[in-house]
Amino acid sequence: MDIYADILDVFYRISNILNLDGCRNSPGQNEGGYLSKQQVLILDPDADIFVYDDWVYKTGVDWIEDEELTIEEQIGEIAEGMATVLPVGAKIFVRNERKDILIVAYNGKDKRYLVQLGE
Repeated sequence: MDIYADILDVFYRISNILNLDGCRNSPGQNEGGYLSKQQVLILDPDADIFVYDDWVYKTGVDWIEDEELTIEEQIGEIAEGMATVLPVGAKIFVRNERKDILIVAYNGKDKRYLVQLGE
């Protein structure tokens, strides 16, 4: 029965090593603060993002779609090289309720984007 305990011990040690290595190599992991465009795209190469005021915003975050938000004012427009998917000229709006979510309007639709933070 000691052989099973030894095998289990080796398994746990290997699992811990792999887990620690995975955390160390994850972009933004244990860095805190805002993620860069490069870090966000490493995590999700197909991400729909844009950069505004040196912060990266990403759409496709389920819970922000359920938030009740009202547009406060237009704060900018998407320019060349600012976004991965959004067209140049799309309008960027800030909301009253949350400053970490921006709304982008184009072609008659609105998309919500959340600022990207490290852990």
